[in-house]
Amino acid sequence: MTAPRDRRAVAAGYDAGADGYDARHADRRGAARARAIDRVLLDATRGAARVLEIGVGTGRLLAQVAAPTRVGVDVAARMLAHARARGLAVVQADGHALPIASASVDAVIAGKGALRYLDPAVALPEIARVLRPGGALAAHLYPRRTLTWRAAAPPPPELWQPADTAALVATLVGAGFVVERIVRLRSVRWWPYALAIPAWVDARTPVPLWSHAAVVARRP
Repeated sequence: MTAPRDRRAVAAGYDAGADGYDARHADRRGAARARAIDRVLLDATRGAARVLEIGVGTGRLLAQVAAPTRVGVDVAARMLAHARARGLAVVQADGHALPIASASVDAVIAGKGALRYLDPAVALPEIARVLRPGGALAAHLYPRRTLTWRAAAPPPPELWQPADTAALVATLVGAGFVVERIVRLRSVRWWPYALAIPAWVDARTPVPLWSHAAVVARRP
């Protein structure tokens, strides 16, 4: 695994775009895709008393969680200011060293591909540490590439974007998680703007058709 992207560079990039971030992602297509992804992540928090979000950003996702205790971490101070304005409890930290007690959280969520900035060999054990036994990790991830008619530059090698579903599952299982659910979605230009890719179709394509995966895994 390559080294994770520099925390300071990630923070600076998001801080620069923090003001107006939610508005820029609230167009009809983006909002519809977000709802489809969020639904999976939020379902995993049902019944949870304590929920942690990694990469909380402006708090858009965490604000929808119904748990009595909600905490968010992010590396970008300006994004955290927006989350605090929503009344959320947030801390500046990243997923490699969570300021959370061991076995104290019922669910960890990570939206908007936030885990891609982390080294899964470090971040996943850290997430497992803070989760209670049976606790859920629910995350949105992008693939390293997706089947398209147009040429696209590959993502930077230091980003964690799995090559395919098998690679995603192998990484989670290797970190001790049990994969419970994977929803694969492909962005499209027409309504509903995100099409579900069935597992049997995904298994038969050499390059992922999906451009988004919402995965739920549990700590045994």
